[in-house]
Amino acid sequence: MENAEADAPIDESPDREDPRDEASTRPRASRKAAATWAIGVGAVMLVGAAAAAVHVVANRTYDAAHADLEAAVVIGIDAEERLDLLLTGIEGSLLSAGQILDSSRDDLVDATARAAFETAVAAQATVAADAETVLDEGVDDGTAEKPAWTWELFGEASALDERARAVEDTIDRMDEARTRLDDSGEPVDTAARALYASAAAPATAFEAAHVSANAVVVLDFRDAAEAVVGQTAVGSGAAVAFSTYAQRAEALTASSASELAEKAGPLMGTRLEIEAYARSIAGGVVLDFDWAQIVAGTGGSAGMGGTATWNAVRGGFSTITLSHSVAEEWPDANARALVAHEVGHAITSKCSDKFDSADDAANEEWATAWAISMGHTAEGNGVYAYGYPSQAMIDIAATCR
Repeated sequence: MENAEADAPIDESPDREDPRDEASTRPRASRKAAATWAIGVGAVMLVGAAAAAVHVVANRTYDAAHADLEAAVVIGIDAEERLDLLLTGIEGSLLSAGQILDSSRDDLVDATARAAFETAVAAQATVAADAETVLDEGVDDGTAEKPAWTWELFGEASALDERARAVEDTIDRMDEARTRLDDSGEPVDTAARALYASAAAPATAFEAAHVSANAVVVLDFRDAAEAVVGQTAVGSGAAVAFSTYAQRAEALTASSASELAEKAGPLMGTRLEIEAYARSIAGGVVLDFDWAQIVAGTGGSAGMGGTATWNAVRGGFSTITLSHSVAEEWPDANARALVAHEVGHAITSKCSDKFDSADDAANEEWATAWAISMGHTAEGNGVYAYGYPSQAMIDIAATCR
């Protein structure tokens, strides 16, 4: 029987390490590496988070700056539009003011009033030029292209802030310019009203200096002068009124010269004296005068003749025609009485409702009665040609002056 121990297999392999010993050393190294890796990842995440946070702040900063700029631009555009609207109106007034000054001759308005108006207009023109300069600056359009990078967002935000401040500065200048324009208006308006009112006295004097002008031309000049005096503002209406006034003054001058040329001759001085007398008793009716050798079939050695028309429109005007012999006989009582008779016809322009002015006979009775009511008893008053008027007609005629 074999020995059991001898038969047992013998393990001749080398000694092996205990797996537990390996396990006891590896975990320590793995945990250290993992910790290092985690720290690295965490650091990266922290940096990323910080960068993201900064980017968010940069975005918000940029957006806020852009919003501020856009808000400023809205206000700026409004200020620009208001200034432009006011300036446009002022420029129109300045254009009219220049036309007024061109037409307002010193013999048609008060020279001092004109000078004051010119000074006020010049001051306003300077203010308007300054406002135009401010408008030329314009207002930022508020557009901007948003960058992607964080550092660019901060930089552009600062630039937007500067643009917004620039817009605000422009708004301030526009508001100041508008205020100055507003303030410049009152001195101009005040000076203009004084200028307009000042035309009354020079117009009267100018008409008196050209009294021989045709009646319609005189009335046209009066209307033009009244239109100027009635102006209240500086604008196209006033400019047209002054232009018309100046044109009518020229027409008055030309008409007067023409009429005087027709009256030239040895009897001119006497004719003008007779015309002045007639105007002095005509009650404001504007008179034209014509002179001829024969009037109404009478004149020269045959005696004195006269006729008169009357027209009730525009305050009344008339044309009186006299024979040269009236001037030759002047100031004879009959000559004066005849002139008074013709003025009696002329003044019917303002008293036609006091008698039957549509009747020819009544017109002659009226003219004779009017001459008598003025104290002219010589037969040239119309009594010789038309008979003596009724006392009732004389009394009525005495109420017309």
